[in-house]
Amino acid sequence: MTIGELLKQTRQSLGLTQTEMAAGIVSTSYYSKVERNIHQISADELIAILNRHHIDNASFFAHLSSSNSQKKEIL
Repeated sequence: MTIGELLKQTRQSLGLTQTEMAAGIVSTSYYSKVERNIHQISADELIAILNRHHIDNASFFAHLSSSNSQKKEIL
């Protein structure tokens, strides 16, 4: 799973639109491209978005890490 995929999954679970998730930190257009893995998001912007929505940074990155570890085991 990519950061974009996890952001999308998290956003949908919170019931937020892309505009709400971007929260004025990045443009909605840019955020949409991050979710689709067209653009990469900076660490500062990602953490700002997570913090704005009270998403635990450690849990977010742990989920990302465990998802990628599972892929490696399958390979």
